[in-house]
Order: sequence, then C-alpha cells, then structure tokens
Amino acid sequence: MKQPLTRTTALALLCTLALGAAACGKKNSGDSAEGKADASFSYTSTWGRDEPQAKIFRAAIADFTASTGIKVDVKWMGRNGTDTLATEMAAGRGPDLFDTGTDTMGKLRAQNLLAPLEDVLNQKIPGEGKTVGDVLPAAAEEASSDEKGLGLIPHTVISTGVWFDANKHPDLAETPPRTWPEFTAYLDKAKKAGRTPLGQDGTVPFYNAYWFYSALVRANGAGSLHALGTDAAAWDRPEVLAAAKQVQQLAEGGYFQKDFIATKYPAAQDKFATGTYDLNINGTWLTSEIKPKLPADAKIESFQYPAGGKNSVEAGTLGWGVNAKGKHPDAAKKFLAFFQQKKYASRIGTEALNIPARSGVPAPENLTGMQKTITDATAVHKPYDGAPALNAWWTDIFMPLDDKLLSGKITAREFVAQGKEKSAASIKANS
Repeated sequence: MKQPLTRTTALALLCTLALGAAACGKKNSGDSAEGKADASFSYTSTWGRDEPQAKIFRAAIADFTASTGIKVDVKWMGRNGTDTLATEMAAGRGPDLFDTGTDTMGKLRAQNLLAPLEDVLNQKIPGEGKTVGDVLPAAAEEASSDEKGLGLIPHTVISTGVWFDANKHPDLAETPPRTWPEFTAYLDKAKKAGRTPLGQDGTVPFYNAYWFYSALVRANGAGSLHALGTDAAAWDRPEVLAAAKQVQQLAEGGYFQKDFIATKYPAAQDKFATGTYDLNINGTWLTSEIKPKLPADAKIESFQYPAGGKNSVEAGTLGWGVNAKGKHPDAAKKFLAFFQQKKYASRIGTEALNIPARSGVPAPENLTGMQKTITDATAVHKPYDGAPALNAWWTDIFMPLDDKLLSGKITAREFVAQGKEKSAASIKANS
C-alpha cells in the first residue's frame, strides 16, 4: 500500500466511497427537525471495490443498514480517486465519512476538516456491552490523535520494518542485527556471497525516505525529523549528520540492486518476494501486497532498523475521519462504533492481512512479531514523524534531497548543508 501514504497516503490510501447521502434532517445535525435520525450518510474511500478491506467494509455496511435502517452511499475510488477530496470537503461538497491515516491528519487539520471524535469512544459496540474506548488500545488511540484530539477512528495499525524471509535466512530470525555495525556486517556478508542485500523501489521518494527517517527518529525519538522542517538550526544537531552518514554508507556500499533509484514500484518488492533480494524496508502492508508472489514455503518476518538510542517504534493507523463540514456526522459516527465489533475487526487480520487496531485481536502470523514490538515499545512515533504535514517542505525540499543522498549524488555533509540552507529559506518565506 503506497503511502503518502502514505500507502496511507505512502502509501496514500484514499478511495472514494462517495455515499450520495440523502438529507433527512438539519444540515449539521444527526437529528432532523422532526427528531428523526438521519436516514443516510455518504462515504468516500481510497480502497478499490475488490480489495480485501473494501470487501470487509462492504459486508459491515450491509449489516449496518440492515440493523439500523441507515443507508450508506458509497463510491470506491482507489488510491488516486480522492486527489480532490480535501478541496471538495472544504467547499462543502465532500462526503460525511472518508478513509484517512495518521500521515494525512496534519494536512486535514490545517483545513479544519476533521470533526471531533471523542464522543465515538463512549458509544456502545452493538451486542458486546463495551464501548469503542474499551477496545481501542492506548497506542492506537495515541497514533490516531494530535494536539487537537482524536482525529480518526482506526481499523488498522501500521508500522515500518526491515523484511526478510525467515525460511531463507534463519540467522536473521534467530539473531536479527541490533546495531548498525551488525547490520552492515550482514550486508557485506550477503554481498560477498554474491547476493543483492537490499531491494529498493527507488522511484517512490517516501520509500527512499525510510532509511534516513528510521536512522534519525528511531535513535532520537519523536520530533527529530519534524524539527528539520520548522527550525533550520535543527540541521546542526550531530545526530542529523550521523543519520545521513549511515545513508551515505548504504549508497556507497553497493548493497542495492543495479539502477535501484530508477526502479519502479512494485518491481523491487516483487523480486524481494521471490528471493532475488535479501531485505526490503517497507510498511506492514508489504506482506499482503507480495503474498501472490511468495513461494509456498516463504515465512516473511521483520526486524526494526538497528538504530540504538531510544529505539523508538513507529506506530501509525489507518481508519476513518468524519468531515467537519459534512451533513450527517452522527450517522457516520454510528457506523464507526458498529464496525468495532470483533467479527469485523478480526477480518482485518485474517483477510486484509494487516494488524487490527482493536485490542485482543491477533495479527496474521507474519505480523505477530511487529504487533508485539508496537505493544511493548517504550517510545513511539508517528509515520515519518508527522513531517508530511509540512507539505511544501516535505515534498519540495526534504524528499528530493533525500533521493540525492540515497542515490549517492551528494554526501552526508552536503545533504545537511543544503537541507539547512533550503529549509531556512522556506521557513523564512512562510513565516
């Protein structure tokens, strides 16, 4: 799932479930002038109609309508079908409910498009005697919130790891590298044996960013990447150069496939699936995406980027936002509580092959380790440290420079110097 969605964006995950809603009440209320509940709401989704997530949601929507009488008007738009969604919502033409993720919250907040969702936490889950807040783990709630409060109701928890086939590389399963020297020693060993250690879809900038971002934020904690886009002096911190030097070492080491920076998604991850490359850094959605390509005996697992320091773990979510300018927010919120039933939440693990956001629901086998890593983490951060919310800086300054660093076109010191100079100019221009 490509992000920015990140396959939530990188991943951007935005499909248009445009639910042509019939208005049966006051414009921004869940009750009509006659005291009757809204009879419908609209939903725009970033999932394609035949994707596993969409199939799960379609089943829940059908049950929701049968149970409540509330109709849901849906359009399944796919990843590129919601490019104008924020503009439509800002103009008052958008849906009541939409797919979103942790990485998009900042942009949506900036446009005042996210309705408060704390009231959903108090809603009862049908047939269970529990509230949404009772089954939403603290880590998932934190990942779905910002300084203004709860921004989305999650169905999936996402994170990033370095992936490998434990059947082919049992040594990595038994003793994964915990330090940078251990990691590069593995890369050198694999290269010496005639293998390609790392596969990279280099035409996806936010995938390339995983290396520097992981090196910096996992070691130094939340806020260390975001600060580079808000304070030019942050580039002078020694940990920034240290992280950039790790990326330079990868660029100069010959660890990636030939011409990796020109490799188009999903070529590299597909070849990783078939064993051509040992490792692939990616999000938790990788295992479901490559499943059709995997050998029958493959056992895909992951380890965390070996950073040291705080060893902060990425914890993000995919879920639903309610349009602050929507016409039927209360009806949409009723569906969010309805979906939290265990019978639907469990299908995120068994069919979508992702980590369910609901507590007590296991992830698929190849993600149980990641699920435990997130649960046990002593320090966590959001995907990309929230930096994509700094839209112009992230898109126009950071990612192009990061691409140059990873491809070996600039050194770590040049990356830092140019990053500071360009960031200072951007901050000044926008202050």
